Amino acid sequence: MSKIRIQTTQNVALDFIPASLGDRIVAHIIDWLIFIAWGIVCILLFSGLSMSFDNNDILGVVFIVLFLWLPLMFYDLLFEVFMNGQSIGKRAMKIRVINLDGTQPTLGAYLMRWLFRLVDTVLFGSIVALITTAANGKGQRIGDIAAGTAVVKLKQAVSLKQLRQESFNDNYQVMFPQASLLSDNDITTLRAVLRKGEHNQELIEEATEKVKEVMAVESDLDNFQFLKKVLADHTYLNTIED
Repeated sequence: MSKIRIQTTQNVALDFIPASLGDRIVAHIIDWLIFIAWGIVCILLFSGLSMSFDNNDILGVVFIVLFLWLPLMFYDLLFEVFMNGQSIGKRAMKIRVINLDGTQPTLGAYLMRWLFRLVDTVLFGSIVALITTAANGKGQRIGDIAAGTAVVKLKQAVSLKQLRQESFNDNYQVMFPQASLLSDNDITTLRAVLRKGEHNQELIEEATEKVKEVMAVESDLDNFQFLKKVLADHTYLNTIED
């Protein structure tokens, strides 16, 4: 299985699994089903308001542009910006857009992906996007290459050894319920920090400050033990939800 190797600003190497071509196609289909459903709603509403292009009804043209064309045109851009790199289809398939350095894309990166979508999918009927994604090796279409982004799986493979290490007894006590606020990407980074940063106090301290900021908590635990407890609490809380 191919992976994307990402070097973080803390010089920690992380591996992400690129979203498969199948994942992206299904996500795209889900988004298109949403487009179709929205179009049907607009048509029914348009008919109910008795608007007609035959009568050069300016209000009808404005309605179509504002409520049908613009939402569909800007759907991908708006959802990726406000839903942390995911459209509804991507969220359903548990895939997400990230920068190649592991950080969240900027508005400029999202905009670049959106502009190149005209080449990737609209002008050539998705053929260019399919060929580029399949041949790239990192699961990138042209828009991803231009923006320096990639679409990756959120759920990383977990080994049997990891599962054994993260087993919990019935008396386990959660110290930081706010750990549930951490994203899958945060947890992947945290695992890497704990694995490679045990003897790098600067890295541990930086990660601790960031985690405390996201979770809005304070703790008397030393930094390394704090991060280990947060990771354990997050895993335990996810186990309960599953």
